[in-house]
Amino acid sequence: MNAILPVNSLTRAEAGDPPRLQGVMAYVQDSESEAVLRRLAAHLALPGFEVHRGTIATAERDLKTKRSPAVLFVDVTGVDRVLDAVQSLSDVCEPQLQLVVIGQSNDVGLFRGLLGLGVADYLFKPLTSELLESVVWRLTNGNRRGGEGRLGKLVAVTGARGGAGASSIAANLATYLAEKASRRVALVDLDVRTGALALMLGAMPNSGLAEALELPGRIDDLFLERATISIGPRLDLLASEMPAFTSRTMTIEAGEALLGRLQRSYHYVIIDVPMPLLDICRPWLASASVQLLATEGSLLSARDAVQRLDAAAAANQRHILIHNKAGRPGDLSAADIATACNRPADCEIPFLPRAFGTAINMGRPAWQDDQRTESAVALVARELSGQPVSAARTSSWGAALRRLVGLSA
Repeated sequence: MNAILPVNSLTRAEAGDPPRLQGVMAYVQDSESEAVLRRLAAHLALPGFEVHRGTIATAERDLKTKRSPAVLFVDVTGVDRVLDAVQSLSDVCEPQLQLVVIGQSNDVGLFRGLLGLGVADYLFKPLTSELLESVVWRLTNGNRRGGEGRLGKLVAVTGARGGAGASSIAANLATYLAEKASRRVALVDLDVRTGALALMLGAMPNSGLAEALELPGRIDDLFLERATISIGPRLDLLASEMPAFTSRTMTIEAGEALLGRLQRSYHYVIIDVPMPLLDICRPWLASASVQLLATEGSLLSARDAVQRLDAAAAANQRHILIHNKAGRPGDLSAADIATACNRPADCEIPFLPRAFGTAINMGRPAWQDDQRTESAVALVARELSGQPVSAARTSSWGAALRRLVGLSA
């Protein structure tokens, strides 16, 4: 056999790498493979080397409720749609995880398909200790066969105008994705003066984010560990609150370094971008996979939303338009907003001042206590995942409204 793998090889991380996952887990279906893996675990004497009897579905069920290991072996023997099963498993695993698939036969076509999904390696039975040890050695020392691995989705949440409710949407969406969709989420509040998202989630802000956005050289594993605020098993928050009249300089390089690191560690990185910072944050907005644009049912908000949507169309960037506080007395109807924006809103969040007000005061997301809010946030999450839910609506006096807003062709 090769030399015994050093005990610290699963936890060592180079400067500039995201925090390294720990441990090895294996799910196999036959006693022979289980025995080989257990012998390897005893030989390497690594902490966190777990061997289980089970299928890829068993692994998916277990990893919905706990952190991913550094390396995961799964047995797909007897699985009809292997690629679909692997994709489903990857949806609950953290992006850094390195997946090794074990099969029954030497199938080159399957091997290529798995590599296309980012799988680190494909092994076929019977397994040997020498082969398994070489795979563990290679993967735990950072030598991926599948390239750089997956990156999490960067989602920017902004308002068409101040007060449109972007921060509330960001807080509710992040907690929903973490708790209901079992995704690992980083929520970043770029308003480092107020730390509003920390207040909404019942947490205490710190100075970590403000320092990270000013000094890119400080962004390392230890710094991020101290700067992040744990909201739950799958949700971390970065939020700062600065004293009045305190000056901080935000650099583009620092933001790119921070967001890039977070994307390598989380399924979703959600940034809440306040209106005063739109210009300075423009490079980060441009690199986002999708932008969520919140608008109210006012004429001014509809006008500003159109301008932002036109800019997004020119940049060929995907936007999800959210009609927030829908149904508020005196506001434009959903059909009128659709006419003004030349498109219907993708999602609507109803006007529920009591539910949202109580939630903020209690420091918890509104969807946890209000079924109507949960249904609305679930639709936003579904739209974000690429499953459209919007239905087109029209207005009987659309042309007049567009002339009033000043947006007629």
